[in-house]
Amino acid sequence: MCANFNIPVSEGWPNHFDVRAAPRFRAFIEEHLAALKQYDAQRPEDITYIFHEHAQRVANDVKQTCLHMGLGDLVADNMYWAVLPHDIGKCKLPLDVWDSEEKPDDGAKKFRRTHTLLGAQIVQELLHDIEHPFKDLMIEIMAYHHEQLDGNGTHGLSGDRLSQPVRLAAIVEAYDGYRIWRPHFGDRDITPAGVLKRMREEKGAAIFDIELLEAFTYMKLGEAS
Repeated sequence: MCANFNIPVSEGWPNHFDVRAAPRFRAFIEEHLAALKQYDAQRPEDITYIFHEHAQRVANDVKQTCLHMGLGDLVADNMYWAVLPHDIGKCKLPLDVWDSEEKPDDGAKKFRRTHTLLGAQIVQELLHDIEHPFKDLMIEIMAYHHEQLDGNGTHGLSGDRLSQPVRLAAIVEAYDGYRIWRPHFGDRDITPAGVLKRMREEKGAAIFDIELLEAFTYMKLGEAS
């Protein structure tokens, strides 16, 4: 389904460029978020997990976590824009693969998560003429935001292959997904504190970078207080 290509791995936080000086990237992102919004409009009216709204929340939370960690405005803005389009590959999948009332089985989950490489493929095809570290970061986050430190994520990458930007994006993306109630959740606690506790105690260091999870936790609970 996806072309084979090498996906770069970033080194550290993105503080050596400024995406605000690269309007073509922002135009690309805004165009594909608008397409994701149109895709959402074709889904059932009673859905709770709305992809373009999820993308905006995740990008905002990543930005606020970067600021909370003292990484500065430049890193926070670069991370915001790099995370914002992380789910655009979902538009390449049939509408009927989403929104079932039952918890998806392993096969359905695996098919859904092809959106990670489909999104990366969109970037590679439409921005093929640009070489820029922001493009590399955007592709990396798209492709790897469902990875786990223990190597049991979507593409089987372990922690030593996952950069700090990807690790943070994976935490915030998972948190927002856990916060949105869906029928198979039942009476699960989806308050901010409840979700963060579940991520720390039930998922833990096998899946998430604990230092980054703690930084995100302090930011979210401070925001809620």
